[in-house]
Amino acid sequence: MRIDGVSNNRIALNFISAPKQPQEVALVSKEDFLKLLSFAFYQQNGLNMKLVRIAVENYTKARMDLLA
Repeated sequence: MRIDGVSNNRIALNFISAPKQPQEVALVSKEDFLKLLSFAFYQQNGLNMKLVRIAVENYTKARMDLLA
C-alpha cells in the first residue's frame, strides 16, 4: 500500500479588518449565571438518575433471565 505525500498548494489568505470601535458584549449578571448553572446541574442530575434507573432495570431483567 502506498500513501501519497501532501501537495504544496498555495492558499490565498483574505484578512478582514477589525472594527475601529470595540463592540459591547452583553454580560450576564452573577445571579442569572448562578440560576443557569443551577438549572444545568438539575438537568444533569435528572439525566443521571434516569440512566441509573434504566441500568438497574436492565440488570434486574438480566438476573431474572439467568435464574429462569
